[in-house]
Amino acid sequence: MKKNVLVFSIVLVAFIALAFVLRLVISPPKEDFIINVDNYSGAASSEITLMNGGKIVATIPALKNETSKEIKVAPFDVKPGGFTMSYVDKNGKKHDELQFEVTATTSTMNSTLYVGITDVDDDGTMNIDYTYSSSNGEETSSQTN
Repeated sequence: MKKNVLVFSIVLVAFIALAFVLRLVISPPKEDFIINVDNYSGAASSEITLMNGGKIVATIPALKNETSKEIKVAPFDVKPGGFTMSYVDKNGKKHDELQFEVTATTSTMNSTLYVGITDVDDDGTMNIDYTYSSSNGEETSSQTN
C-alpha cells in the first residue's frame, strides 16, 4: 500500500512539474486588435489617428511610399459611434470624415482593420480604403475619394 502511495505521489508531482514547464514554454494565443496599413500611393502619407468614442485607439505613423506597418492594440469594447479615422493635410486642414460603424459593445479581440492609402495629392489629401473584419464575422469596408 505504501508503495502505491509513493508511486502515485511521484507521478502527481511529475504531472504538476510538466504542466508548469509547458505553461512557460507554450505562449498563449495572441488576441490583439491588429491594424495593417499599406501605402502604395506614390508619395508619403500623413499620420492617421484612429478613434472610438472620443478616445484615441491607435496612431498610424506617416508612411513612405511602398511601406507597410502592422500595429497591435490590446482588445477593447467598441463604444457607440463606431470608428473615426482622421489626418491633417499639408495645408493644416483636419480630415475626419472617415467614419464607420461597427456593433457597439463588441470586443475588438481577434479583429483586423486593413487601411490602404491609395493616393496622396500634392496638398496632402489622401484617398484611403479600409476593411474592418471582426471575430464575429462582421465586415465593413469602403474607400474615400
